[in-house]
Amino acid sequence: MTLPKSRETFSLAAHNLSLALATFCVALSVGGALAQQSQNVAPRTGSASIDEVETKREALFGRMMAAPDDLDTAFEYAALSSEAGDLEGAISTLERMLIYAPGLPRLQLELGVLYYRLGAYETARQYFDAAKSAGDMPPEVSAKVDQYLSAIDQRGAPSQFSGMIRTGIRYQSNANAGPGNSTVTLNGLSYTLDGLSVAGEDFNGFVNGGLRYRHDTDIQGLSLEAGLSGYAAGYRDRNTLNTAAVEAYAGPVFDLGRFGLDDRTLSVLLTTSGVLIEGDRYMASAGVSTTIDWQVTPVDSLSGSLQYRYEDFSNTKSRRTANLQSGHRFDGQFSWSHNLTEDFSLTGRILATRRDAEVGYLSSSELGGAISGTYRYAALIGDGPAWITGVEAAVAGRGYDDPDSMINSATRQRDTDFSLNLRQIVPFNERVALVAEAGYRKVWSNYDIKSFDNISLSIGIQSAF
Repeated sequence: MTLPKSRETFSLAAHNLSLALATFCVALSVGGALAQQSQNVAPRTGSASIDEVETKREALFGRMMAAPDDLDTAFEYAALSSEAGDLEGAISTLERMLIYAPGLPRLQLELGVLYYRLGAYETARQYFDAAKSAGDMPPEVSAKVDQYLSAIDQRGAPSQFSGMIRTGIRYQSNANAGPGNSTVTLNGLSYTLDGLSVAGEDFNGFVNGGLRYRHDTDIQGLSLEAGLSGYAAGYRDRNTLNTAAVEAYAGPVFDLGRFGLDDRTLSVLLTTSGVLIEGDRYMASAGVSTTIDWQVTPVDSLSGSLQYRYEDFSNTKSRRTANLQSGHRFDGQFSWSHNLTEDFSLTGRILATRRDAEVGYLSSSELGGAISGTYRYAALIGDGPAWITGVEAAVAGRGYDDPDSMINSATRQRDTDFSLNLRQIVPFNERVALVAEAGYRKVWSNYDIKSFDNISLSIGIQSAF
């Protein structure tokens, strides 16, 4: 027997949309990684441990006290202090050396970098300007100073605007998230899927991007932020998968330092989104989200978020029961990030989602986790910006409230979703990069029509501004 067409296309719709939006979100995260090439306050211990660095610092401190005018010892001590994340200690050491070597460009340059990493941008500017005015600066050093000064101008402005756009091609071994076997069991009876419903490979061209605007108000600790992001993909063979998505948000961001909660921010944002499939309106949503970020230590940060949105689905040409997915959606996420070194960071996430649809067999609860790592290293070709390699593994369990009577009237659907993604960023310069991705996704389900796996490969050009 052949699976009824209305159920056949609907059974794939949710998977197709989730694949598109997952790609969209991953691509935006890549853009953030490329845009954040500036210095930070993380320790820079390289292969040495914090204990080893501290031992060397203690030895150098004794030598420095014995010979306070020894510039070489002072520079070495300041460098180790910077590696350990003690920027204030490094700054105080170098500022003391200005007594013995006033106007030394090397001192002014190092102090400019340290104050920049500390977030004291105007003080950093003074030292950078003084270093440049001294003259005799190598061209490559002068260019780096100009980059710092440009970043200071951007950060110091009351309004900040940034964005990213990426375009490329993607191959998927199972573009429609269909089962690998053309024969499936529905309520104990065997049905045959047609060629458009089983797993099928395809290529697509895609474009995605994002814009972010932030304005620091005259009210202490209050900023206003807004953003817009979008994704579109057109498939070579399977036109029913052509997708376009857009999301926007806006709201206040509070610096909680004014309430004695240092290094913490709280945002409350209104959100809205829309999705087109085959050119038809497929989904529109509106909601609110709140996020708190906490820089616990120079190397550890925590983030927690809650989001609510109402999702309104509409039927399309090939998804004639999509409206049954309409309902409330709740998302929660908690993440922890740790910088092992300046160049290597790890992030762990716990995620939970609750969907309340119009029917119980589409209402679900999901709980999962992910771990990712990002490594920055010197360019393997040329002398351009650092290359970035990222990897993420994620797993989630998903359970539905009621059985789907057309598939199994006695048992509710239960899925396990696993994904592994590898990302490589090769910058041509500070703004433009080549981005390549490889991913694998596997879904195990007690409903064999819902089980599938997919290999995806993509390559594209990305520009951040």
